[in-house]
Amino acid sequence: MRDKVLLALERYQMLPPGSRVTVALSGGADSTALLHLLCGLAKQRALTVQACHINHLLRGEESQRDEAFVRQMCRDWQVPLTIFQEDVESGARQVGESVELFGRRVRYQRLLEAAQGGWVATAHTLSDRAETMMLNLLRGTGLKGICAIPPVNGRVIRPLFLCTRQEVEAYCRENGLAYVEDSSNLSSAYTRNRVRMEVIPALRSIQPAFELICGRALEHLAQDEDFLEREAEKAFREADCGGALAAQALGQLHPAIRFRVLRRYLTQRGLPCDAAHIQAVEQMLQAGKGQVQIQKGWWLKLHHGRLWASGELDAVEMEPVAVGPGELPHNPLTKGRLLLVNCEQFTNLQKRKCNILKKAIDYDKICGRLFLRQKRQGDYLRSAQRGVGKPLRKWWNEAKVAPHLRSRIPVFCDERSVVWVPGLGADARVVPTAQTTRFLVVELEEEGQ
Repeated sequence: MRDKVLLALERYQMLPPGSRVTVALSGGADSTALLHLLCGLAKQRALTVQACHINHLLRGEESQRDEAFVRQMCRDWQVPLTIFQEDVESGARQVGESVELFGRRVRYQRLLEAAQGGWVATAHTLSDRAETMMLNLLRGTGLKGICAIPPVNGRVIRPLFLCTRQEVEAYCRENGLAYVEDSSNLSSAYTRNRVRMEVIPALRSIQPAFELICGRALEHLAQDEDFLEREAEKAFREADCGGALAAQALGQLHPAIRFRVLRRYLTQRGLPCDAAHIQAVEQMLQAGKGQVQIQKGWWLKLHHGRLWASGELDAVEMEPVAVGPGELPHNPLTKGRLLLVNCEQFTNLQKRKCNILKKAIDYDKICGRLFLRQKRQGDYLRSAQRGVGKPLRKWWNEAKVAPHLRSRIPVFCDERSVVWVPGLGADARVVPTAQTTRFLVVELEEEGQ
């Protein structure tokens, strides 16, 4: 298993020498093996290893048992540990989300907070990837859903990406590692557990190397998905005509690319994109006109060669919220995270994401605290790329952003002025230069990142 982890670190450019890494430590077999293995590699790769445990307070005494177990393990191994206690059930109820979705969002927010700009290592295995693939296939997913667990996602890495759960458990036995069992993993009430306990064993009885073969297939599919998304990004830029899409450009695209362009357009506006909407757009493109309701109060219209979403959004009002490196706090404007990286880390990001510079801020040029808020009268941004400054109102007028959409555009500012805006990038005052040593990278889900 150690060799597979080293292969993953090399293949996916995880943990360059001298890195600081925070292990998401539940106390289960996977995360225990991951922490033990990274501690063993610490000297060889000059790693600083620490751990973070999030107690979701969902399983009563068992949750407290897991926390106590993790505390003792980290004391014995002399690993710095950060613990967060989060009442996930109450939090989910307050924001109207499922416990699973809210818990996942909070978990990554806390992990990135504990990492303080370093890497976060989660213990997702090849077996987890196979289970997720089967679950998403049952939901009728496309390539994006099949390849739902990437090896690297921003500052989050998955060193056990190539290892099966059986290999992890064997590693624990060989190294005498104790771990705790989550009783909820044995309940057949959860679909994932049924896939793990019933479907995967049945497939393994037909093909004993099911997970390894699944891993090879996922590798090929992930490459295909990456290529298609890159092509869709180029096609989106070519079809974009100021808040709408050119129908002629759309009609010339392969259906696989056209679907991704439409999905990007709709998700940027917080609107759903399903098979029925895509079929309706195909029919409108053939007819040269038409409209379809995509949700209450919102229509997708094709007229005079332009396709656009039309509707009135409910009024949104929010107070400015302080933000920093890590997951953005819950707000009505956007979801995403701010990544704080050094020069070497930023260079590595540029190799994987060619447009990352447009999303970067010189962290040391931020004046005081950083805030996320709505637009305000008089907001002004100077574009370093264009060498000109204008009020946000004029920038948006030129981009033909509908007035009723503007209150939903997130604006990042410090205690002096506007710092960064989606579509416009960083203000010239804080744009990175050759002298920049710390970069703050803005990654928003609404931008399809």
